[in-house]
Amino acid sequence: MRIIDVSIPISDSMVYFPGDPKPQISRVYSIEKGEAANVSKLILSSHTGTHIDAPAHFIKDGKTIDKLPLEYLIGEVKVFEVYEDDKITREFLESKNIDLEDRIFFKTKNSQYLSSTSEFCEKYVYLSLDAAQFLIERKVKVVGIDYLSIEEFSSNDFAVHKLLLSNNVVIIEGLDLSNVCGGKYRYVALPLKLKDCDGAPARVVLIDF
Repeated sequence: MRIIDVSIPISDSMVYFPGDPKPQISRVYSIEKGEAANVSKLILSSHTGTHIDAPAHFIKDGKTIDKLPLEYLIGEVKVFEVYEDDKITREFLESKNIDLEDRIFFKTKNSQYLSSTSEFCEKYVYLSLDAAQFLIERKVKVVGIDYLSIEEFSSNDFAVHKLLLSNNVVIIEGLDLSNVCGGKYRYVALPLKLKDCDGAPARVVLIDF
């Protein structure tokens, strides 16, 4: 059994979505300064790094992160390698073996951006609206992608997010799949249990049997 951590480390120098608070980690108490323990203060968005979007992110009265069913966050997942340069399309998905109620992670060229630079890349690979509609038709429960948003950066209406989340599809963003091959895995994706929050950072691992 091999356990693969597909989360990105949270740090002051990490990449973050433009407009979100810049992640900051500062030491409040320090053993080196003669204090009893090390204690740090964190400032970050609920969508920092590897994170999970709850329906409440875009849907009024949608489920918050602490209300997501745990059975959505632990189970089997299919990792698909995507070679398109700009977006994941319905045509691409129709060529794959996607069963009803699958959980799917997309590995794209995005992973290299997450692992190699702290600069935000606006030209990341995203999920198209027609592809999102196909996933709804297949009743997919979870969809993950290897950048900080599953939506095209220039989107003004956030149609992909709204379509997925309004159909109770859990979105996992910011996955580092650079060391993962396509195939089937078990996964654990547990967000911080932030009460009544729209999303939360998560530690996500794949288990290769």
